[in-house]
Amino acid sequence: MNTPTAPASTLRPFYRSRLVRRLRPGQAYAVAVPETPLLTGAPRVVDWSDAYAVSFPVRPPGDAQEWADAIFHRPPLWVAALFGAREALVRLVGIDPGGGHAFDTIAWHPDEVLVGIDQSHLGFRASVLLEHRRVVLTTVVHVHNRRGRAYSAVVRRVHPVVVRTMLSRAARRMG
Repeated sequence: MNTPTAPASTLRPFYRSRLVRRLRPGQAYAVAVPETPLLTGAPRVVDWSDAYAVSFPVRPPGDAQEWADAIFHRPPLWVAALFGAREALVRLVGIDPGGGHAFDTIAWHPDEVLVGIDQSHLGFRASVLLEHRRVVLTTVVHVHNRRGRAYSAVVRRVHPVVVRTMLSRAARRMG
């Protein structure tokens, strides 16, 4: 049975208005994971990844290290509280605490900084990449064992909100 369908051109405005939100200046949004020199092969196996960006009308202010510091070393209070709770709870299930070294710079390129840590349950890298008119924060994770899979399953639920919040806050501070 053939059912009549509306031409695609008549459907676009409806979908566009329902699916695409207008971004406020400095608001983080999801993007495709970029291929960068520092992320290539770090880690060799990627179990999951994501990337978020903030846009600017001109080149973003500052350098990649300043952005990494603004993102990871000055989180909002509620994110800092989540990190603190994570440090306390992971010890109960035998996962290594991250401590103050989870977001240490491990590699540097003029337009990109790579932070991360390798632990017994998983390893992660976060890239802060300055592009022509945006800053992209990418996370790549390699899970090592069952504890890592369980931990990752929980983290993946809150990770997008935490990352977008931290990146948007850094954009407001840096911009």
